[in-house]
Amino acid sequence: MNNVTFIELMKTSIVVMPLLLVASILLVAYALERFWYYLRAGRINSHFLVEVKRLVRDGKVREAVDCCEKHRGLVPEIVKAGLNASHLSRIDAEDTMESYKERSQNLLKARLGVFGTISFIAPLLGLLGTVLGIMRSFHDLALSGSGGPTIIAAGIAEALVTTVAGIAVAVPSAIMYNYFTTRLRNLMVRIDTFTSELIILLYGERTIDRRRD
Repeated sequence: MNNVTFIELMKTSIVVMPLLLVASILLVAYALERFWYYLRAGRINSHFLVEVKRLVRDGKVREAVDCCEKHRGLVPEIVKAGLNASHLSRIDAEDTMESYKERSQNLLKARLGVFGTISFIAPLLGLLGTVLGIMRSFHDLALSGSGGPTIIAAGIAEALVTTVAGIAVAVPSAIMYNYFTTRLRNLMVRIDTFTSELIILLYGERTIDRRRD
């Protein structure tokens, strides 16, 4: 197996290795796309959150909306939707932000299932390639009627390449799935916390004023 070329590596299992190659390409492509999307749309700017809270606390809702429009990403869209609905009842404003949060969560979850699927099926594909390779080795040995442990060992060693390839694809895929899932969970917790604080700032003082009246 020394100095094996890419073509020879693919020939170890004509069925399985191309599938694992496609899976690895999808893994790299989707991982890069998700990294870029989370960096561009899923990033939370702490200075933006502080500025919006300050403006809302001062009663400058229109200025807070303008501040949201100056920033890109899913979080400013959620906050802007809640601020634009602040003239409605508290429940309606919360429902508005909740719908935008669900939409944002779905956008952030997009393609994460691919990582989970690849991490699950890649080892199985590798094992399938190994079994097929071992079957082919014993079949060729039976047809030739000659050979010994060395020939069988060489065939099995070649067949095990697909198992190694399957694990090599599955491990980074599982890491990507866990990474983005954890990042999504932490992001949604921060969004939920901030939107709850925003609702309190928008409607808390109104409730106090009504009681005083």
